Amino acid sequence: MFTSFFKMIKNYNFKVFKDDLSAGLSVASVALPQSMAYALIAGVNPIYGLYTSIVAMITATFVGVSNYMIAGPTNMMSLAIASNLTSLEEVSYLEGVLLLTFLVGVIQVLLGMLRLGDLVTYVSHPVITGLTFGVALIIGIGQLDNLLGLEIEMGANIFSTFYNIIINLEQTNLYSFLIGALTIAIIAIIKKSNLGLPSYLVGVIISICIVYIFNLRESLAVVGNFTASLPEFRPIKLNFNLVQQLFSSALSIAILGFIQVISIVKSLEKKSEQQVKLNQEFIGQGLINICCSLFSGFVISGSFTKSFINYSAGAKTRISQLITGLSFILVILLFNPVVRYIPISSLAALVIVVACSMIERKEIVQSFKTTTADAIMFSVTFITTILAPRLDYAIYVGVIVSIIILLKNASGVQYSHMSYGQQGKGDFSNQEQLTNIKEDDYILINLAGNLQFNSAENLKDKLNQSFTENKAFVIRTRYLDHIDITSIQELEKFIDKVYDHGGKVLLCGVDEELLKALQQAGTLDKVNKENVFLADQQIFSSTKQAIKKVASGNSI
Repeated sequence: MFTSFFKMIKNYNFKVFKDDLSAGLSVASVALPQSMAYALIAGVNPIYGLYTSIVAMITATFVGVSNYMIAGPTNMMSLAIASNLTSLEEVSYLEGVLLLTFLVGVIQVLLGMLRLGDLVTYVSHPVITGLTFGVALIIGIGQLDNLLGLEIEMGANIFSTFYNIIINLEQTNLYSFLIGALTIAIIAIIKKSNLGLPSYLVGVIISICIVYIFNLRESLAVVGNFTASLPEFRPIKLNFNLVQQLFSSALSIAILGFIQVISIVKSLEKKSEQQVKLNQEFIGQGLINICCSLFSGFVISGSFTKSFINYSAGAKTRISQLITGLSFILVILLFNPVVRYIPISSLAALVIVVACSMIERKEIVQSFKTTTADAIMFSVTFITTILAPRLDYAIYVGVIVSIIILLKNASGVQYSHMSYGQQGKGDFSNQEQLTNIKEDDYILINLAGNLQFNSAENLKDKLNQSFTENKAFVIRTRYLDHIDITSIQELEKFIDKVYDHGGKVLLCGVDEELLKALQQAGTLDKVNKENVFLADQQIFSSTKQAIKKVASGNSI
C-alpha cells in the first residue's frame, strides 16, 4: 500500500504538481462548504466536518490506491451515522460517533484483508439506485427545518418529519428562509451560466457577506465560534456494551462505504483506464476511518462529486488530495473569524441541492423498464430506506433480495469465442485460443445463459481480455436468456471502449425481449440500429449477416 505512494512520487515533477495543485484547489472550493454541511447531517458541529476532511484526505494520500478518488464526508454516510445513533443512551453523542467510526474502520480493514470486499459485487445496481433515491429524499426533507429556521422533532420517517414541518410553518424564520433560498438560486444560476465559478463556495460566501453587512448573527442560526485549532489526537473510549450495540450498524455502514467506493472506482476506470485493486482500496478506506476516529472525525467514504471534479480538473496523482486537505488547514487557522458567520440555512440549502443531484431519474426508469427483477430490487430497497427507522435495515434488505434473485437465476453467463470458416459451407466452431482469434479481421463473441448483476464483473473481465484496438466485434446473443441493467452497463462500457479505440461493434441473434431492453437502456444508440441483427428461424443467419457487413466494410 505504501509502496504505491513511493512509486507515485518517484517520477513526480513540477508539471504534474501544477496539475495536482489546480485540481486540489478546485476540489477544496466544493469540499469546504460540503464538509461543514455533511457534519450537520451527521448531527455534530460543522467544525468536525473540516476535521474529518483534513484527516481523511491527508491519510488517503498515503494509503489510498486510486489517483482520482477523493475520500471525505459524504451525504449518505453522514445520514447513516445519524440514523444509527438516535437511540444512544448514557453516552455523549460525539463519543458514539467516534466509536462507530472506529468500528467501521476495523471491519473494513478485516474484510479487505480477508478479500471479502468482493462480496459487494453481489449488490445489484437497482439496489444501489433505490438506496440512493431513498437517501436523497431523507436528506433533502431532513434539512428543510434548517432551511426554514425551525426547531422541530425529527419523525420516525420522512413522512412524519415532513408533517412536523408543515404544522410548524408559521414559525419559519424569514431571514433563514430568504438566505437559504438565495443560496439555492445562486448555485443554480452559476451552474447554468458556465462561468466556471465554484457555485457552492460562491453561494456560501455571499450568504456570509449578507449576515455580516446587515448584522444578522442574532437573527438566525449561524455556525458560531470555534477554536482555531487543528484536529487533535483523541483516544477511543472502548465501551464494550456500546461496541456490542453498534456492531451491526458498523457492519452495514462498512458495506455501504464499499458500495460507494466500488461505484466510483468503476466509473473512473472507464474514464482514466487506471485499474484499481478493490480489496487494497477497501483496506485503505478502513485505515482512513480508523485515523479519523482518533482525530475527532466521523465515517468517510469516496465522494462522487469531489472525485469527478478532481479528475475533470486534471489531477494526476493523489497529491491533489493532499493539497485539498492542507488548504482546509489554512482556512481553519486564517479564516476562523469568517467561518463563524456562515448561516446554517445556507449549508442546509447546499445539502438540499446535493440531495436533488443524487436522484438518478434515468437509472430509476431503467430499473422498471429492463426486467421485473430489477424493478422488485429497486422498489423493496427504496421503500425500506424511507420507512425503516435505520438506514442499515435497507442495506441488509437490499442485499438479501439481491441474493434471493441471484439464487433463482444461478445458471450464470456462458462466454466463448467462435470462428467462422468461410471456405466451403462456412461452418462455425468454438475457438479456445484467444491469440488465434485476435489475428482475424473481427472477433466473434458468443454469449449465452443469464447475465445477472453477480456475473457483471466476470463479464467485464472477459470482454477486456477479448479487447483489441481497431477491431470489429460481433457479439452473438441468440442463446442469451436474460440480461439485467448492471450487465447492460458493463456491455455499454465495452462498446464505448471499442469505439474510442477505432473499432466497431455489431450485435446479432438479438430477440425481441433483448432488443427492447437494449433500446430502453440506450445501448442501441451506441452501436447504431443498422449494426443490430435480429434472430431468425435459421440458426446463424443473423451472425452471417453481421460478418458479411464487417467484411464489406459497411458497418457504422
